[in-house]
Amino acid sequence: MRDKAPHEAARAALENFKALLADADFTLELELMGVKRMQFMRRRQMQGELTGLYIALWRLALARSFPVDATCMFELFLQEYAQAHRDKHSAHLLNRAREYWAMLEPRGDADFSEVARHLCSFSTQDPNQAKSINLKLVLHIRKIYKLVFDRLI
Repeated sequence: MRDKAPHEAARAALENFKALLADADFTLELELMGVKRMQFMRRRQMQGELTGLYIALWRLALARSFPVDATCMFELFLQEYAQAHRDKHSAHLLNRAREYWAMLEPRGDADFSEVARHLCSFSTQDPNQAKSINLKLVLHIRKIYKLVFDRLI
């Protein structure tokens, strides 16, 4: 973010992602993992996991579009989010975002299976369906990544 043009593009990417995150609907993901409507505590936990994942997917998209500024932009987003949301749940969510980024960073957008396996570990579905759920999650994570990447700017 050295000169004015990248700064404007970076700010636009930050604002676009904030809007995208605010509109995030985790219904499909929760359904895939067998989290029911009346499981309020479980839904809240999984919404935190999924929000953290979305933030990490955005960081992955930043690495592709803003390779020089991605780290700075990510840290700026985390800082602004923390300032706007000072509760424990939000702090946990930001921690999860960093952890998901650590899972995604080594393989980039080539393989989402590690993250899918991690999410699958939260599933309440029949263990015999784990492979199917894992595959569906891999495909869904790729779809979400593409959506985030396409709406980056």
